[in-house]
Amino acid sequence: MQPVVLVTGASSGIGSALCKRLLREDAGVRLCLACRSMQKASATKAVLLAAHPTAQVTLVRLDVSSLESVLRAASEIQRRFQRLDYLFLNAGIMPNTHVNFKALISGLFSGKAVHMLSTAEGLITQEDCITADGLQAVFETNFFGHFILVQLLLAVRP
Repeated sequence: MQPVVLVTGASSGIGSALCKRLLREDAGVRLCLACRSMQKASATKAVLLAAHPTAQVTLVRLDVSSLESVLRAASEIQRRFQRLDYLFLNAGIMPNTHVNFKALISGLFSGKAVHMLSTAEGLITQEDCITADGLQAVFETNFFGHFILVQLLLAVRP
């Protein structure tokens, strides 16, 4: 029986490399790429199939920063596959980091200029937006969306 593997965030970076490695180790694996961008997922699928023409690679649209998308994807995954043997929760984002130029200018003319420039304290800020679900984007993407996906997939296991 062929193992069924689902990889979130499979269209680039570690997720894409993981998919390549999985097919290199076992070209018979049934691989499901769960990605936010279907365009990037299709490109990744084409690359995988070019290297492994007989591989079974499917796509599922999944944006773990949206509970609506997670619910839809979980339903689709359950409908397509009778089971999942492996689940790699790889999708994630980093907070947006910005230089606070106002703090830089004011800091240059203060007694804390050397400290500020040597430690970047007060210079670098990280911004996190709120999703449509009312949660911080980094939290929902990196943790909560995956948590809900797993709960939904486990809820229907025999």
